Amino acid sequence: MQHVKAVGVKLVAHIVLALVILTLLFDIDATHSIIIALIVGVGIYILGDLIILRKIGNIVATVADAGSAFLITWLYLNATVNGDWLIASLVFGLLVGVFEWFFHGWLLKQNVVPDERSMK
Repeated sequence: MQHVKAVGVKLVAHIVLALVILTLLFDIDATHSIIIALIVGVGIYILGDLIILRKIGNIVATVADAGSAFLITWLYLNATVNGDWLIASLVFGLLVGVFEWFFHGWLLKQNVVPDERSMK
């Protein structure tokens, strides 16, 4: 049940970030912004939070999450929307990284994701 709550918090934050950054600032259709937020949110929860965070730590997980968010956003937008979306993808990726830094701290504090480095 803790993972459902964590994914829910993450998806809400990513949807808000995507709508504000991609839709309001860069005029990308809200449907595309929501799809990107869902793909990024679920994808980096599995990769960054469940694998990297617990084994390596917050810094590497945050960098991986920000980089993944940038890459997924850039690939999706270039495949579906005409235009050059490098700056929009970069801004979204960086702000996802800022959110993820604090989100990872919350995950570790709530013991949703155990820190396996301290279990040895």
